[in-house]
Amino acid sequence: MNRYELAAIREDYNKLYRLRGKSDYFREKYGTPNPDFVIRCEDIEAWEGGWQEWDIPVCTIYGWRNGVELLPTEGKVYYGYIICAPLTELGESIMLGELVHESELEPVEWDSLETVTTKNITFEKSDPGLLR
Repeated sequence: MNRYELAAIREDYNKLYRLRGKSDYFREKYGTPNPDFVIRCEDIEAWEGGWQEWDIPVCTIYGWRNGVELLPTEGKVYYGYIICAPLTELGESIMLGELVHESELEPVEWDSLETVTTKNITFEKSDPGLLR
């Protein structure tokens, strides 16, 4: 990631987090159980009623993760982005949307940012409902 791209992301999202825990979902999808994450908003700001009220992929995936990884049922859930490496050498970084529970977030410094791979991302891995 070049410094101009990083500066633009920092301007839009002032805090950087690393996901805690040992998520098999994140490991399989991004190559690490602990990718870096930026918050866009709380789920109830993005969707009226929050993630539980919507039948869209990101909400379904979070519900599936919540059942498999036993995330807390109380507290805040945030919608934001995992920062992925560019698909090509000439491309820009990609930011993929995810929902995470507040207990999964650990603040980190921007100079520790590690972009993750997108090589493991397939349609099937992006929607766990297809794996049932």
